[in-house]
Amino acid sequence: MASDTPKRGQGFDLKSGTTDVDAVSGYYDAWASTYDETLDSWDYQAPATAAERLARHVQAGDAILDAGCGTGLFGRAMARHGAFRMVGLDISSASLERAGQRNLYDRLIQHDLQRLPLPIDDDAMAGAASVGVLTYIENGAGLLRDLCRCVRPGGVITFTQRTDRWDERDFATIVEAIAEDGAWRVLEISEPLDYLPGNQDFGQDIKVIHTLCRVT
Repeated sequence: MASDTPKRGQGFDLKSGTTDVDAVSGYYDAWASTYDETLDSWDYQAPATAAERLARHVQAGDAILDAGCGTGLFGRAMARHGAFRMVGLDISSASLERAGQRNLYDRLIQHDLQRLPLPIDDDAMAGAASVGVLTYIENGAGLLRDLCRCVRPGGVITFTQRTDRWDERDFATIVEAIAEDGAWRVLEISEPLDYLPGNQDFGQDIKVIHTLCRVT
């Protein structure tokens, strides 16, 4: 099903990724109409796994930030655990349009996640998730710290990072540094899990790590 994704040569390669704003937004705008079907064919489980982890620590009616919501796969997964006040941010207008068609989000805002602070008030959220996003963020630590600002004390944040980028960008140190600064307490860092097992470019070589933290 890789043929359903936009072609390479548009300044973007799904496996390599990029932090170039125009390349990312253009790629996902072009892919939005077939994104859900393609990801399902690749057995992409990260949104469901992240939602299961987050849902244990929030209550129905809580405000949840989906940072990098795309077409709303995480929102769809959270809906299986109850009714939440979902707020989605994404750079791709076409993806946001698809997310809006799900009728699961209270607000959807087009925003470049590399522009901080995010357009969310301090302590406004009970939880936040960033699933499949940090590959495209130059300052991952900055985004995670700003999520701590958006989420009220006692709330939870979950995020994913590919195993190759986890090592290259030393995310273990980033997570620890935020904890040492007193912004969050780490609840869980998963073992590497399957990421896109149905995509031959990823296969078993690149997996995903889920991290769950409580804001302090």
